[in-house]
Formats: sequence, C-alpha cells, structure tokens
Amino acid sequence: MHIVLYSSQAWPLPVATFEAQHRVTALQGALSELQTRVVASQPDLVLLSGFEQSDALLEKMESLCAALPHVAVLLVCTNPASAFLIRAMRAGVREVMSSDAPEAITAAVTRAQAKFHSSRQNGAVTSHCIGIMPAKGGDGATCVVANLAAQLSQTPSLRVLLIDLSLPFGDVELYLTRETGLHHLADFADEIERLDGALLEGMTSHISSNFHLIQSPQTIDQLMHITPGYVDRLIRIALQHYDYVLLDLQLDTISLSVLELLDQLVVVTTMNVPSVRHASQILRMWESLGYAATKLSIVVNGFNSKSIVRIADFEKTVGLRVSRVLPLETDGVEASLLKGIAAVLLKPKSDFAKSINAWAAELTGRTTTEKTIWQHFGIK
Repeated sequence: MHIVLYSSQAWPLPVATFEAQHRVTALQGALSELQTRVVASQPDLVLLSGFEQSDALLEKMESLCAALPHVAVLLVCTNPASAFLIRAMRAGVREVMSSDAPEAITAAVTRAQAKFHSSRQNGAVTSHCIGIMPAKGGDGATCVVANLAAQLSQTPSLRVLLIDLSLPFGDVELYLTRETGLHHLADFADEIERLDGALLEGMTSHISSNFHLIQSPQTIDQLMHITPGYVDRLIRIALQHYDYVLLDLQLDTISLSVLELLDQLVVVTTMNVPSVRHASQILRMWESLGYAATKLSIVVNGFNSKSIVRIADFEKTVGLRVSRVLPLETDGVEASLLKGIAAVLLKPKSDFAKSINAWAAELTGRTTTEKTIWQHFGIK
C-alpha cells in the first residue's frame, strides 16, 4: 500500500516503521493544505496527526474522505471527545486513535490493510491495472497489449487507457494509429501536481472516444523526466478515471516500481528456449518480491505446429500453467503496422483476433461484439 502521513508538525513515528512493507510519503503542512497535498499523492491509506479537535478539522476530513472514497483515513487525536468521535466517523474516518504509540498505529494500519485487500478482492475497486511484459525482446508483448486494449475498448461503456512504459523508446502507437501524439509520457511530469481527470484526458492521444494512449518519449533528454515515483502517481490518478489501465512493460527499474499496482502481470512468451528461460526467471523474481503467483499469468504468442518447445514442456520447466495461447498472425500484424489500425479490427475473423476477443470477454465478464474495420469507422 501507499501510506501518506500528514501532520502539522514532525511526524512522531519514524517512517521506517512502515517502509519494510509499504511505500510511505511523509508530509508536513497546515490544515488548509490537507486535501490538495494528500489527494495529489494518490494514497491507499492516510494517517493524520498533530491537529486539534475542531469543526475545521472535521470539515477537512469530510472533504478528504469524499475526494478519496476508497482510501482509509486514520486520525491520531489525544483524548477525543465522544461527540467529536461520532462526527469523525460520520465524516468517513476509518479509525480514531487516542495514542500515537508505535504499536497502536501499526495495529491500526494492519487492520486497514486487511480491509483494503478485501475490498479489491470483492470488487469494491472497479478499475483494473494490467501489465504486459515480454519474456524477452521480440516475443510480441507490445503487439499483444495494443490489441487487447483495442478489443476492450470495443465495449463502449468501458474507458481504456494504454500507457507505453516500454522505455527508452516504446512504439505501441504503431499498432494503433498513424497520428502523432501532441504529448508523451514525460510531459505529464510537469503537470502531475494539478493532474485531474479532465487534464489527463486532454493530454492523452485519443484512438477512439473511450480508448486513450500515453505514448513513450522519443528522445533521451525527455527520458530524464521519468522517475518511478512520478509514474506511480500517474497510474494511481489514471485508475480513478479509467476502467482498464494497461501497461506495456519492460524488465527495468520503472516497470519494477509499479508491480504493486497491478491486478495482473501477463508475461508474453514465444516457444523457444531463451524465452522459456527468461519467463522462468521472471516468475522467480515475482515470487521473491512476495507477490501472489495467482496474479501472474503466461500467454504464449505466435504459436504454431512448428514451435520448437511444446507447451507441456514449457509448463513443466517454468512451473506455471499457460493461461492463453495466441496463434501466429503474420499478415494481420504486418497490415496493422502499415495502416496504424489494430489487427483485431483489421481482421476480426482471424484466429488471433478471436483469441484476443475471448480474452477481453473473460476480463470484462461480458460478450465482446466483433466489429469489422468499416464499423470501427462508423461505415455500415
């Protein structure tokens, strides 16, 4: 979880109390700055301390809880009056602690963490963050994530955002559009403090009305603006405004920093010996970081009868069952790159498109309607 500590004075507990298990941001400021600074930090849990019981504090907490409906807000308040406690709970505060002792706060955070994970498992948080990473370069993960995002967007009620984190020079847009985007990933760094839904949508490239894209920067100097903390905040903001946020990932520092935000990590591999070896290494890394094996899945891409490695042998070597097999689709992918239109829209009757369609339907729990390229452009 991302825990934000906000206090009017130096925080009474060392940040290290929580850093072993969580990402922590410690802020010090006035009550008037509370909502602006905390919301901008995109927390999963907020701990407040150092403020006197007052109507002003209650008003600020109520406003904060309304702005962050899925975030647990905890308040440290010495000897709180009964009336204050009742009003704080009505305002949306999860728990009020009368002691700032380390064991008391740690116990409260543990309780809030359990409810946080339970709410995600039970669907209280409706946005989905899916990262797609190649076992090795050339396995086609970028093509897969572009087409999955395009297929998800064929359900008009869903808002889909694709972020190209395949740094330094990602090219996911080649599979989707011939338009040059006005903004790229690094541009959001300068706007992160004031980024809201309207500004986010205005800065993305619009593949369609409900399918938006954040492109990778194309120069080295632009890459210098991209840091793990900034990307983390960008994704958290995006998850408040899109139903599906898909990430085109590489095995690098930026991608590793966002793993905790993922509902699912998909490793795309082809059936050759180097890819099998790399997929196994990614699985071991995932487990060593303490993430559940159920949140990682393997997708075989470009499979045909001539593949060197059999799927059964792959599963035995890696120690994880393959969740999906995507057939080889050479013509559709080449046409996609030439036209800047997703292969699932260019050739919706192909086996590749049908497999992606079934995947999208499984993710959404609904039947995905197949569309021809003419329907995509509104031509009957």
